[in-house]
Amino acid sequence: MAESPIIQTMEEMLAKLATARTTYREAENSIAEYTNAITALAKVCEDEEVRNEYLTRLEEVNGAVGFKDAVRGVLGGRTKPLTPQEIRTFIIFERRMELKGYSNVMASIHTTLRRMKDKGEIEEMTNQKGEKAYRLKLKELVKGSPSSKPQERFSLAHTRPAKKD
Repeated sequence: MAESPIIQTMEEMLAKLATARTTYREAENSIAEYTNAITALAKVCEDEEVRNEYLTRLEEVNGAVGFKDAVRGVLGGRTKPLTPQEIRTFIIFERRMELKGYSNVMASIHTTLRRMKDKGEIEEMTNQKGEKAYRLKLKELVKGSPSSKPQERFSLAHTRPAKKD
């Protein structure tokens, strides 16, 4: 007796799933091996800035919450520009990311800020004490985009007419 098309399809799908799971496990093992190797090599690197840059890039490639996400999260919730030390304090206080694996957190924060500044994501300014401080760049309104003023976004023509007595 011939198998039904549904049974044949399910058998084919199970075989493909088994192959995909094997590939997935192999990929996970490769990811772990490369991650461990890069981490070990970065930790013996004598140049602290290079070490921190590779550890930061490793986090970005692996999709882990890294300094960029943590810094963006800290700066995104504030209007006042923050110094790198204040950013570190908020990362710790708000538990934005785990900092235990970093020998020099401030170097990583400075590297991240420099990259974000170079990409135009943040603005660098000087605070009242003469220290460098940073904030997220304010997005300019693009021609044709909705206005930030509610009275310009909504036409009064869409309001209900007043009831007649």
